[in-house]
Amino acid sequence: MPAVNAWLFDLYPSPHGLTIWLIDGNSCRYRCTTAYAPSFYMRIAEHLQPRVAALTARFPFRISFEWESQRDIYENRECTVLRVFVHDTLRFREVVWLLERHFPHFVFFNSDIPVQQLFLYSTGLFPLARGEYEIDENGQLSGWKLDDLSDAVEYALPPLNTLRLANKPDFVSPKHRKNYQLEVEYDGRTYGLEGEETGDILHSLNRHLREADPDILLTAYGDAILLPMLTRMAEEAGIPLLLNRDRGSGYFTSNETSYFSYGKIVHKDGAFELAGRWHLDTENSFMFGEASLDGVVEIARMTQLPVQRQSRTSIGTALSSMQLSWAVKNRYLIPAKKREPEDFKSAATLLLADRGGLIYQPKIGYHEQVAELDFVSMYPTIMVEHNVSPETVNCRCCSNDAVPELGYTICENRIGIVPSTLRPVVAKRAFYKKEKKRLKKLGDPRWHLFDHRQNSLKWMLVTCFGYLGYKNARFGRIEAHESVNAYSRDAILRAKEIAEDRGYEFIHAIVDCLWLKKPGATEAEYEALAMAISDETGIDLSLEGIYRWILFPASKMDPHIPTANRYVGYYGNGEIKIRGIEVRRRDTPLFIKRMQGEMLKVFEHARGVADVRTLFPAALEKAKEFLSLLRSGRADPLELVIRRHISKEADEYTNRSTNAEAVKALDEAGIRLQPGEMVEYVIVDATGKKKPQKAVPLALYSFDDGYDIDKYTEMAMKAAETLLGPVPWEERKTARRIRRARNNSASSQTVLPLYPDEA
Repeated sequence: MPAVNAWLFDLYPSPHGLTIWLIDGNSCRYRCTTAYAPSFYMRIAEHLQPRVAALTARFPFRISFEWESQRDIYENRECTVLRVFVHDTLRFREVVWLLERHFPHFVFFNSDIPVQQLFLYSTGLFPLARGEYEIDENGQLSGWKLDDLSDAVEYALPPLNTLRLANKPDFVSPKHRKNYQLEVEYDGRTYGLEGEETGDILHSLNRHLREADPDILLTAYGDAILLPMLTRMAEEAGIPLLLNRDRGSGYFTSNETSYFSYGKIVHKDGAFELAGRWHLDTENSFMFGEASLDGVVEIARMTQLPVQRQSRTSIGTALSSMQLSWAVKNRYLIPAKKREPEDFKSAATLLLADRGGLIYQPKIGYHEQVAELDFVSMYPTIMVEHNVSPETVNCRCCSNDAVPELGYTICENRIGIVPSTLRPVVAKRAFYKKEKKRLKKLGDPRWHLFDHRQNSLKWMLVTCFGYLGYKNARFGRIEAHESVNAYSRDAILRAKEIAEDRGYEFIHAIVDCLWLKKPGATEAEYEALAMAISDETGIDLSLEGIYRWILFPASKMDPHIPTANRYVGYYGNGEIKIRGIEVRRRDTPLFIKRMQGEMLKVFEHARGVADVRTLFPAALEKAKEFLSLLRSGRADPLELVIRRHISKEADEYTNRSTNAEAVKALDEAGIRLQPGEMVEYVIVDATGKKKPQKAVPLALYSFDDGYDIDKYTEMAMKAAETLLGPVPWEERKTARRIRRARNNSASSQTVLPLYPDEA
């Protein structure tokens, strides 16, 4: 068979190697196999090899061994290790588990990496790699020649057919329902999967799968609900489903999990992956939600993670995959467990080291003509430019005081694994951002493609810093994490000194972003300041824009205390930027978001603080319209739905919070939620004194249940106060007049004051 000019589409383990799918420019698909024996390393004495051989002799397939020289990443020297080859890719983990019961964990290296990734790392292939692939008469992949690079910025992709499978649109999440009406969409048309019998639905789905023959099966809640339900129905009815393109392979599934991350519990649905086509669940893929398919493909190519796995994995796992690939390529051993303990520190060093990025609290209230300057990829740039990596910080070969404040050593003899893997990511994102801006100015719709790609890389760069200090990171070390923080604090302090020396007032700063003001300063002057700071710190500083006005609201707990990460303002070009306030928050009811959004539109054309002040009465009138509707009882309850993550299972709650009541009600209805999942409900009586339930889950809600007028009024008032809280006393007189007028027209229920000091 002549060489096929195609893209590497999919791969998965089979008994004697790997099954690989290729797709060419004419949408022709090729299934082939390749003989592959995955391997791992054991750092043991030579006389222990017979023991390893005896333990693995019970397997009905071949296990082979050879001694090799590999490098220890922390000691940076060669060492002799036993390489164990497993000649059945499906039994790789089983062999490792057997040996782990008889040897300590620290002797194992490269042993917990999925087989597909080991193959890609060792061959240099990657998902959607384009090239010439040679397939012999037995269907074996015998060779290839790539004309593509994993870090390429300009690359072509094959034509991919998509079939969307979903529950019919409904305001209730499929996770909170028992009955489903499925539909499929492809070639611009939508078809319902309806029938009185299970067999009718399954036969209808198979017919559409045959007709569309999709490369991508796109679902919403396919991992958690739809595909497990359909396969269960198919098994009970004895009707084979055509979900897999490879009829001889099964499905690749994993269990759901709940875990703690940054102080909150997170739920992750299990995976349901297919063979020969991709199944992408939009509700179980962070990257798909942030950057669409373009972003998923971009990250998969760089990380060498198969696309289905990449779409579901965390950003930390993706980053780790790049590091693992680099280690394999450079013959470094990859420990199965994290091995480097934290260095001993004195109390004085701990006080200096155990700090995060530097934050200057903002000045509460409205400001005008404030410039926002942003360090471009600050933390990744620090890692790359200063060679910060777990094995380079406090290395055993150098002696210097490279890290500010802390005096840690940075290796001068080698480039670390973290800078080596981050450098192409930083460079690619910079290119994509420039290309996006260029194409957007030209009106070229391709700017969306580059925006998706740069956004996917943004999340990798955001995560790389936290992963550096993550306790379970394979190549993580707390001293490296502390070093990056020290460099960032030093950069902000130097930026502050330069700005203030030039007469700029510091309004706010948060880790890698500055808000500055100087009366009469032009855009060119801010650009010049950014250039001067960039030259001094070695980190690019860009002018994001100059605000006509910007608001830093007070804390909800204390009106005299500012908050660092909540602000809203309009740039000079008319674009709005919002962070942290109600209209941006996911747990804010849509009704409250709409109210605050309408209030912000009132300020859209304000040229400065004086204009904003003159528009306060108009904004208050907008708030009054929403409050009047809310208090009349005629607000749409579907716009009052609250969505929050739960932290416990139903039987673990001991209080009567709204979250607890909603979760318990769902549990009694046979719908069991796991910690970290989202619960949706409407508050009907926050006090719990008038009705038996404080909140009713959306799945069980009836319009007759109504809603708690006082509670939602309180929430609306707080949202209005975010924008109108920093109001001078003369404007508050107008606010009081409007409040009195509202009280006169409202129901007899208590109306909360607009400002805390009016209570």
